[in-house]
Amino acid sequence: MTFFEWHWWAALAILLFIAEIFVPGFFLLCLGIGCIGGSLVAAIGLGESAQLIAFSAFSLLAFFTIRPLLMKRMWKAPDVRTNVDALVGQRGKVTQEFDPALRLGRVAAAGDDWRAECINDTALRIGDLIEVVRVESNTLIVKPVDRN
Repeated sequence: MTFFEWHWWAALAILLFIAEIFVPGFFLLCLGIGCIGGSLVAAIGLGESAQLIAFSAFSLLAFFTIRPLLMKRMWKAPDVRTNVDALVGQRGKVTQEFDPALRLGRVAAAGDDWRAECINDTALRIGDLIEVVRVESNTLIVKPVDRN
């Protein structure tokens, strides 16, 4: 019994597909597709060289066609903003009037009540709309939003 039989190729393909669940990057998926190609060639009765060529061709084809599509679809990490980055650009309302001398007050933004500092000397009253410019420690740096 030799490795170059269709059921060994198919078993290896299944193992690679299962391993792909635990290893990101879709590399093992491409090798599994190559094993399917080798299995098909072995099933029609071609020799070991033809099976290895089919394995290589199917793997490379999957690596250069399917993998880029899956990577583009599944890995969109740069577009997702979390934690402090998610607060920048959020709008909220003033919940405690800002002290004109210190420019400090409190705002409700992103579902929480935050300590805030205004970037200019505008007197902000309760209910005024603000936009978060940046975050410094536990203080939101905000600017007033025009109501136009």
